[in-house]
Amino acid sequence: METIKPTKGTRLHTFFLRYLLFLSLGTILLVVLLIGLTLFALSTNIVLPANYAETQISLSRDRIASSSSVTADMIPDLVDYAVFSKEGELLAGNLSEKEAFKAWDAMKKEQSQSIAQFYSFIERENEICILRYDLVPQYRSAIMRKYLPNPQLLDILLFIIGVITIATGLAIHFGRKLKKKMFGLQEAIEKIQNQNLDFTISPSGIREIDEISISLEQMREALNISLKQQWESEQARREQISSLAHDLKTPLTIIRGNAELLQDTAQDDIQREYNDYILKNTMEIEKFTKELIDLSKMEKNIVREKTNVKTDALMTEVEDQMRALSLEKRLQVDVQKEMLPAFILIDEERFYRAILNVIANAVEHTPENGKVTLTVQSASDFIQFTVTDSGRGFSPRDLNEATKQFYRGDPSRNAGDHHGMGLYIAQSIVQSHGGKLLISNNSSAGGGKVTITIPIPILIKEAPSQNGNQSHSMMTSL
Repeated sequence: METIKPTKGTRLHTFFLRYLLFLSLGTILLVVLLIGLTLFALSTNIVLPANYAETQISLSRDRIASSSSVTADMIPDLVDYAVFSKEGELLAGNLSEKEAFKAWDAMKKEQSQSIAQFYSFIERENEICILRYDLVPQYRSAIMRKYLPNPQLLDILLFIIGVITIATGLAIHFGRKLKKKMFGLQEAIEKIQNQNLDFTISPSGIREIDEISISLEQMREALNISLKQQWESEQARREQISSLAHDLKTPLTIIRGNAELLQDTAQDDIQREYNDYILKNTMEIEKFTKELIDLSKMEKNIVREKTNVKTDALMTEVEDQMRALSLEKRLQVDVQKEMLPAFILIDEERFYRAILNVIANAVEHTPENGKVTLTVQSASDFIQFTVTDSGRGFSPRDLNEATKQFYRGDPSRNAGDHHGMGLYIAQSIVQSHGGKLLISNNSSAGGGKVTITIPIPILIKEAPSQNGNQSHSMMTSL
């Protein structure tokens, strides 16, 4: 498989400098455009120049000074006025009284400007006319002056909006471009997360990203080699366990057969006791060997065919076996069934083994004369098996590790006669059916609780029968 090679691509800082360059060029073009629009507005008199009012006052000064009275039609556009007597009495004008006397104070102080406003004073025979105006561009249209900010402020607002728009547009464009450059890297990471190591990364054209890609390729190759070695090691381990387990069966059969033959011979009490030890421990080794063989088969991921199994028949077998397991300790057995489907699609032999492993675990950890309960209930898309006992329950460590291989349990719960694979095998079988096995404690009884949930196809259900048992039609898979 080819590995990505180092390229003389663009540096990442160059990529961002391009963004800044385009942003600068866009800003310059925006300024030129705004200046052009302003000049066009001035040349077509859409916008009046800043000194327009001052110029009109110069042209109207003589008329205002010599007329018998000052009227509004004499006052130029964009100019406000007030007429005072020589003694300071307000006689006429469109300025408010407050603004008019503010203008009068400015005249007394010989101030022709007050903050952003300008004043012009015209001496008449017995009166003084004070004109107030602004030195800023204004629209010729009164409607535009009413609803729009003045042209200077409008230019500033348009500049800010334009810069934000250009920056946002360029950021989106360069962001998409950078994302496209990093697509190969993101795709590779997703494939590694999904344990798919059969891929190559195409060069992005950006040197820093390609350097990361090279490191990722090297990691992929190392991980691929490591996983292959691990898989081969696991395979060898499974085969060794399977071979050893099968090899043990022959000598164990011979030992057990001879021990059983010895039982039929004349023996004293000591010999009979030793012979019983041999038989008991031989059966334990055979049980452990069978578990190892089962474990080896499951780890090989052998695909087994699932069939439609009659739920009632399965439950009868499980219930019979559950009562048999409980006899020695004289346990009370309670089986509850609710809304069971007529059929479930399972690998019958393995699923039966999973349920029995859970039940055997509950029986093992329930004290004599205790109680073990199996509750089976279904919904439209799943069926659930819950096994509870009246023992001590699972310890915090058990809750985390009970389904691990060879975990023999917390000392307070460990009976010592199991090999730590029952719940592990049960969980593996349940997972192969697409289900879940959950371990918890029964809050009401205080014992352990194991719940198996497996999905089932949509069922076509019939009405319940008169005797209270639920009857169901054959399961139909969509």
